Amino acid sequence: MSKSVNPVYFVILLLTLVSYQIICEKTIFPDVPKRIEIQNSILSDTMEPPYQYRIMKPYLGYFLQKITTLFITDPVKVHTLSYQIIILIVFAGIYFLFYKFLNLFYPDNICILGLLLLQVVIPLGITSIWEDGDYYTLLFYLIGLNLIFRNKSYYLPLIIFIGITNRDQIIFLLAFYAAYLYAENKLFQKKSLVIIFSSVILWIIGYFGLRLIFGFKTSVYTVKHNTSTNIVEMGEIFSLWICMVSVYVILCIKSFKQSSKFFKASFIFLIVYVILFFFNGILTQLAKFLPAYLIFIPMSLQVLTNNYITIEQTGTVTNISQEKI
Repeated sequence: MSKSVNPVYFVILLLTLVSYQIICEKTIFPDVPKRIEIQNSILSDTMEPPYQYRIMKPYLGYFLQKITTLFITDPVKVHTLSYQIIILIVFAGIYFLFYKFLNLFYPDNICILGLLLLQVVIPLGITSIWEDGDYYTLLFYLIGLNLIFRNKSYYLPLIIFIGITNRDQIIFLLAFYAAYLYAENKLFQKKSLVIIFSSVILWIIGYFGLRLIFGFKTSVYTVKHNTSTNIVEMGEIFSLWICMVSVYVILCIKSFKQSSKFFKASFIFLIVYVILFFFNGILTQLAKFLPAYLIFIPMSLQVLTNNYITIEQTGTVTNISQEKI
């Protein structure tokens, strides 16, 4: 007798299609000619930084467009179809890998709730037609977290090296790795230090390599520019973060005492993330904060479902269900 398909996979498919449609409507469909112009500017080395150094998306799009032009001649349709394919694959990967990550701690029914919570925040912070690259970064973080918890951390330097071609912030994945090592009392082991050192070196090589190839260009998005923009837009930022971040923070604080060392350390590292975000980004672009929800959601689920995660020093994950008082 053949095994039945896990119902979670149907949920993953549904959420993938929902997010795919939402993001396509917000990024691809509104102004395709402008997107084509942006892509061509990056490929021709005439785009302003930091977008000039975010080459993964335009090169993936260019590669797929070469294939789709064999069947379609309209450049608008070629561009649209190519990036629709990429976004569909990205979201399928995001939901599948987030399920695999949550499933380390929770049974399927709770994992479904976690997937739904992620879907709610997916549309956050899309402020332009070229912001869908933030979901690529989210996918890389999920790849990294799954590698970490499956004892395949030796792939992290490669993930970080590839990820920097999309966003510089991939380096913060090492904070979650450090939190895991701290929880496992492996932070100062030789293997761990080699992986961290190799990741940093490859990130530096990638960072400066992109600038050597495309030129060291002065960005208008300086620390002064970002901080002044964030101060001016504080009213909008406050309302947005209250609606979309504060609830998770409150739930995480409530679950903090009973959380595992990994989630405690990761949550503290997110304070550093917010500080860096304030100086190096625009806080209304909340899509760049999406990796934080990979910590927020599992911690929040502890309170919402009354299942508390314990990660033993062996790396074994267990759940402790407690009756509400």
